[in-house]
Amino acid sequence: MNEQRTTMDITLKSVVRKVLTLVVVAASLHSAWAQAEYTVLPGDTFARIARAHDVTLTELREANPGRSEALSPGDIVRIPQPMQLTRVMGSVASGSALMHTVEAGQTLYSISKLHGISVEDLEAWNPSAAAGLSIGDQLVVGPGEEAVLAEATPTSLGAPEEILGELPRLRQDTLRTLLMLPFLLEADTVEGGGYSAKTNRLREISLEFLHGAQWAAQLLSDSGYTVSLRVVDTEPDSLGVHLWTEGDLEWADVVLGPLRKAPLDSVNGLLRHSVVPQWVLTPQDPSVWEKHPLAFSMGAVHEPGMQALGALAAQQHDGDTVMMLETRGVDAALEQAFREGFLAAATDSTHLQSVPANSQFADGLIAELDTSKVNPIALPAGKSAQSLYAYVQTELQLADSFPVHVYANSESREFDFLERRYLNRAHYTVPLHTQTKWNDEQVAGQIESFREAYATDPSMYALIAFDAVIESARWQGLPWPIPAQAHYQLDWQWDATRKRHINTHWSLETMRDGAWVPVD
Repeated sequence: MNEQRTTMDITLKSVVRKVLTLVVVAASLHSAWAQAEYTVLPGDTFARIARAHDVTLTELREANPGRSEALSPGDIVRIPQPMQLTRVMGSVASGSALMHTVEAGQTLYSISKLHGISVEDLEAWNPSAAAGLSIGDQLVVGPGEEAVLAEATPTSLGAPEEILGELPRLRQDTLRTLLMLPFLLEADTVEGGGYSAKTNRLREISLEFLHGAQWAAQLLSDSGYTVSLRVVDTEPDSLGVHLWTEGDLEWADVVLGPLRKAPLDSVNGLLRHSVVPQWVLTPQDPSVWEKHPLAFSMGAVHEPGMQALGALAAQQHDGDTVMMLETRGVDAALEQAFREGFLAAATDSTHLQSVPANSQFADGLIAELDTSKVNPIALPAGKSAQSLYAYVQTELQLADSFPVHVYANSESREFDFLERRYLNRAHYTVPLHTQTKWNDEQVAGQIESFREAYATDPSMYALIAFDAVIESARWQGLPWPIPAQAHYQLDWQWDATRKRHINTHWSLETMRDGAWVPVD
């Protein structure tokens, strides 16, 4: 029964076999336009041609197998062309669309501005407009009322504003999960054979994500859910042909990945016009993936954690002055979040002293301390302020007679130079948004099933994929039991500024008697 209810690729070998089959089909469909031809001019070299056409030297050589480095004027060189994916939005039937009648002097740009849409959308909905506009032409400028109603279904295209404040509602028959991962099946070998370290590591990470998704699918299947996994290689072959199509996106209820920034832009160009939720599996530049309003990340947004830390500092030091060391640099938003949380919880007798972390501060931290009372110190900045953390530790170790409590950024738990003796003496307290509950019986049983399948503990990447698939199944709204989150805890809140759901779950832990313990 489980084998019938769950479609999974069990090994990387099976993934490779499927992808190589797709290569043959894709090459036959796209070879007519996947390359362009260039006639060699005097003085041309492979390197010069590659630079002129914005391709790598490796890509150019791949497109011209068997050709020597020596080029002669008149030779024909094939130039690989990136695949231009068709937009998901497609054309809109005029019977259920908003129309515009072209007037004298109007252009595609002026019409797009008039209706608040992009020229790209206007061209996609009106393919004939590329040949020019005439007075009286009828152009589609948006979906009509019937189309908007249809868009509210999970499989339709275009996300109306009124549904963006709600978590996705997926169809209940089958959870169709698309994994877009960089297996790099056509990657070059390095000199001497084998693949580069970067390629090998990307493949390992891809396999770990796949194992995590398979793990979730199996446990969901055991609970009565129907899950179908489809895996595609996001990297193009040597002809520049991608091994996935728009049809894969239309098939999916939820997308995991991709990981690489290069294809991520083109995928988002499609996904941001749909209501297919997308899980961002690795840290990316928000300006890239936040184009899609239904992009989700397992990681919690840091500001709520710093607000909770600030509130705790105010509550635990009622009537005292908390010294906040401020960098006022890249982490200024975290420092502001700590201040907001502190002020919201502080009484009239509780104060926050802002101390700029500059050269003057470096000469006088100890002078600010008082041996007669506890000295609470806040360090909201993260990795960008490692030197500040090192300095504070050094100063406080020299002045070990001063009782201190330190409230710090969660990233500082990963700083190898922070000594446990110092953390323990300072009652070092940080926010925490991830934690594998090894002592939880249900979680322990789930992890044991992973060990039995893969003879190892799940990696961080496997845990991310597992939790993403589990949460996606929760969006189906079925009344059946669902496996527990293995690593991430989720508290979704709608962020009106970002126009997306963000995870705001944070707990607080402090170092006490040599161990991290939860703060009540």
